[in-house]
Amino acid sequence: MKQIAPILFNALIVFLFIMSGCKSEPITTVNSFDGVSISFDNEGKGETTIILIHGWSNTRSIWDAQVSYLSKEYQVIALDLPGFGESGNNRSEWTIASFGEDISTIIQELNLKKVVLVGFSFGGPIAIEAANKASDQVIGVVLVDNLQEVEMNYSPPMAQYVDSLMMDLANNPTKEKLIGGGFFKKNIDSAYHRVISLLEGVSHIGWSESLKGMINWQNESCLNSIGSVKAPIIAINSDQQHTNVEAFRKYAPTFKAKIVKDVGHVIMWDNPEEFNWLLKESIQEFTKE
Repeated sequence: MKQIAPILFNALIVFLFIMSGCKSEPITTVNSFDGVSISFDNEGKGETTIILIHGWSNTRSIWDAQVSYLSKEYQVIALDLPGFGESGNNRSEWTIASFGEDISTIIQELNLKKVVLVGFSFGGPIAIEAANKASDQVIGVVLVDNLQEVEMNYSPPMAQYVDSLMMDLANNPTKEKLIGGGFFKKNIDSAYHRVISLLEGVSHIGWSESLKGMINWQNESCLNSIGSVKAPIIAINSDQQHTNVEAFRKYAPTFKAKIVKDVGHVIMWDNPEEFNWLLKESIQEFTKE
């Protein structure tokens, strides 16, 4: 009996260690409303959860510096939208509302209570839709370099041009095109190689359809969707394009914009220090309300 007791004790310790390890692993995939698998990183802990939504043709890796920075104080989720990265692309309707439902699914599946949505570029409209679908959980929305002219509509020729331009950029990216398009101004070589790593050898299923979905949302749903958001909205935009704050406030009266000077579209790559500071400041403003 004296020999059995230590063996049982050690076995119990090993069992508890294994069980505690199993419980601590974060969920990294969920199935959305239409069965599409959504992959995401889930880092850090805190009462507030930050969900980072990437832009068109991107993956969650564009947020690596923000995940590292914010996860020291908050739970941070960076996801791959369907059609991009490690998420599925077996979707039939590539609408902004569908992408918003994907974010809402993550919020519900993880039982999140206080959420700040951060949407870059194409991810901005998705953040707006998600804020409406999970209005009880979302306490703030940060738009990153998008919706500067909230009342703008795309004419049919303009919509066709945008689709052609962006698909050409995805299929045949060059440093000249990216610089000319204002995507980045600093660390050009490293930023270019980073873009190439995002675009090389990946499926484009749903990409053109997603662009059309964004254009349709801007023309048909944007203003009503913004006007329905209960949470405060803050933009962090570059100074490349004027942000029409007055127009935005017609639909979201408390809206405000924070402008980062001398950066390209991908603000968090060109000036991560200032961007991170402004993002954290915005999160703090939401949590104090």
